[in-house]
Amino acid sequence: MTTTRRAFAVLATAGLALSVLGAGSASAATKGKIYIYNTCGSAVSTTIHRTDGSMIAGTGAAPAGSYFGYPVYPGAYQVRVPAGNRNVRVLDLGGKAHSVVVKAC
Repeated sequence: MTTTRRAFAVLATAGLALSVLGAGSASAATKGKIYIYNTCGSAVSTTIHRTDGSMIAGTGAAPAGSYFGYPVYPGAYQVRVPAGNRNVRVLDLGGKAHSVVVKAC
């Protein structure tokens, strides 16, 4: 397991974690990321939706042990994973880039 995957595994064990990554000046273009970590024993479907229900990202078969990140603007989103739907909020932390990590199973 690589150091990066190990770090995501630690974050994912909390089920849903908010981390601060890097710094920069806040602007309308500031984006965070939603990461989905597949802790299931097989490939699974994972998707990210806006609050109006429209899908903005996803995969039909994320391999076991994989993770993917999708850049998003601050706001509320719903992440649909085998463990159930997770409502997440990507916050504007005043100049900090940030991420949300969701464990798939």
